[in-house]
Amino acid sequence: MNPGETEKIAYTVECFLNATRMPDGPERVKHEAWLVNWFLAQSGRKVYAIFRKGQVSCHTPGGGVATSFRLVGAKEVRLLWCDGRKISALDEAAYSRNGSLVRLGSAGLLLTLPGESGASREQKRQNNNNNNNNNNNNNNG
Repeated sequence: MNPGETEKIAYTVECFLNATRMPDGPERVKHEAWLVNWFLAQSGRKVYAIFRKGQVSCHTPGGGVATSFRLVGAKEVRLLWCDGRKISALDEAAYSRNGSLVRLGSAGLLLTLPGESGASREQKRQNNNNNNNNNNNNNNG
């Protein structure tokens, strides 16, 4: 696997754990490293991980569970899916009924780092808008 692909998987796994709202710490690092290595080892196979009720289940291509572990401190209540390249919320009702993986997308997921408040994101957005306005004024002047 090339370094760019490894970096993409590591970033996606980090965002997946961010979406669970699990705080940073040694326990999170352990799970993050394990998931990255698992996705890398499964390269080319259609494996995925599901976060549900504080637990991550890693599924093989046939849907069987290869392993599972609890994410202590995770706060997200939605059902989440990750294949090492993409993240999505899942339809809880469809999954509960018959295990269907109906992906809803990642638009509503908080993929920022735990502890980064909405206020700090708003401040960054405001700073970016000010920079854009300054650039526009400089280009028009």
